[in-house]
Amino acid sequence: MKTDFLALIDKATFETHVPAARMPERNTSVYGRLTEMFSLAYDALILDIVESYEDRIVADDALKEACIRFVCLDAFIHTCRSLDVVLTATGFGIVSTESTAPASKARVDALIEELSLELAKTSEKIIDKMITVEGWGSSMAAKRQIPTLWWRYSHFDSLAAMQHTYSNFINARSRAIVADANLRREISEEYMEELLQKTRSGNLDNADIIVVEKCLHYFGHFVSLQEGQKPNALMVSVIVEQLESYPDSYPTYKSSRLYAKRHAERYQNRKEDPTFFFM
Repeated sequence: MKTDFLALIDKATFETHVPAARMPERNTSVYGRLTEMFSLAYDALILDIVESYEDRIVADDALKEACIRFVCLDAFIHTCRSLDVVLTATGFGIVSTESTAPASKARVDALIEELSLELAKTSEKIIDKMITVEGWGSSMAAKRQIPTLWWRYSHFDSLAAMQHTYSNFINARSRAIVADANLRREISEEYMEELLQKTRSGNLDNADIIVVEKCLHYFGHFVSLQEGQKPNALMVSVIVEQLESYPDSYPTYKSSRLYAKRHAERYQNRKEDPTFFFM
């Protein structure tokens, strides 16, 4: 399987996905140096995302193309700095003479930044395809790739009020863990776990989607907070109001410990009680 897949990545295919590395037809300087990295990138793809569903890659043309793009981008990103690349009239090539200096660090950093964002977008496409594969939603890969409701690059791109750099995207995903903890205290551990499992399996119903959309706006707000700023409590209250207004649409929340605590009967004083309690 792996050998057949890697055979699909010829020089033309690689340069289609990494145009900056395009070289004249007979010059394979960059492509030729990445053979081992293509293999490692494929291994990372299977371990981190596809897991035991490797056979699905060849069964779905769109998934196969996304995986090819992933391998090309990942291989180049992880090798670029060690290649001594030089900026030429046609793209980034390999330094071949002592009189030719490598491209500046700023140029290489900018290239890696651009390709890293493309890799994040490509990963999202692959994960979207895997979500439709029966059983993948319960895999460890699914839990790694979708640790919170805020996992897509497109979430970050559309909802985060910050510069859309790759490092900010990674930081936002880390900060989303804290936002997730905040939301669990408001919608219950049980319901958040259900939402995540449904997200990983593509089984969200209309009532769930309403809550998820409200949660995503909270995530976007939270990950964008500057030092000293406090989260918007109103955004959380809107989510809780949705659950409390339509509890029958959210049976997992309604049966949760949090719901029981919120709706516990308050003690009522009776005339015959020797002591009255004021609450």
